[in-house]
Amino acid sequence: MVAGSCVSSGWSPTDRRSADKLGFAPARTVVCEDSTAGAKAGAAAGATIVGVGPRGLVTDANLVIRDLRGLTWHDGILSLSAADLLRF
Repeated sequence: MVAGSCVSSGWSPTDRRSADKLGFAPARTVVCEDSTAGAKAGAAAGATIVGVGPRGLVTDANLVIRDLRGLTWHDGILSLSAADLLRF
């Protein structure tokens, strides 16, 4: 996981460095965002976008969740309950 605070200049539409650092192609990554600009940048980089919170509803995210609590990863699969979804 790479947080936005780990990127010195903020996300840019072509920023693939985080995916590269993790050893993944951007298309195999997930960007969790609550801003339109961040969601657009992640999408432009080729990532799957997960909107977070009410602000995530105004993005073009693939799905929107209430918050990051309850998300689990196991063998590369992101799991969450239907109760955590705001939009799918």
